[in-house]
Amino acid sequence: MNLGIREMVFLVVLAAIPVAAWFFVFEPRNQDIEQSRREIAQMESTLVRLDQLTEEVGDVRNAIDDAEFRLSDFRRNIPDANEVDDMLAEIHRIGERNALGIASIRALQRTETQGYSEIPLSLDIKGSFRGLYRFLIDLERLPRITRIRDLEFSRSLVESRGRTEDAEVVQGRLDARMTVVIYCEGEMEGDA
Repeated sequence: MNLGIREMVFLVVLAAIPVAAWFFVFEPRNQDIEQSRREIAQMESTLVRLDQLTEEVGDVRNAIDDAEFRLSDFRRNIPDANEVDDMLAEIHRIGERNALGIASIRALQRTETQGYSEIPLSLDIKGSFRGLYRFLIDLERLPRITRIRDLEFSRSLVESRGRTEDAEVVQGRLDARMTVVIYCEGEMEGDA
């Protein structure tokens, strides 16, 4: 077989077409495909992260809803400034119901803290131990939030000697001094 220049040029051109196609068509196309695959992988990881964040946001929304519900429940247990007088009257009724003599009720320095007020009341009470015990239980059962601090007892042996109550010998009369803290919302009316 005798190959001439013409045949040689034809064979070179024929061999150059696939090589040129490889460098000018297939290789750039492969690079584009690889770039697209990397972008798709990055987008898929972003979507997975977004799904996780969406679940976390859902959990946060549930936590916020739960916190708002607990806050509204807490606010129902804190009287506003107008209801503090009702609380004082209720404390007085509880004392009478338990046969206690409330010698004095004095309001102490009120403190403001993050949207609510603490109103401490100093109480001097006289009565039997059982009456005082029932008084404390009834205070605890109030639907409003109260706290007792600085509870002091003293026993009056002179008053209790020889007395009877409901055919039982009185074991002793107590004098109690305590501070009852009432919590209420915001500032009281008339305060500046």
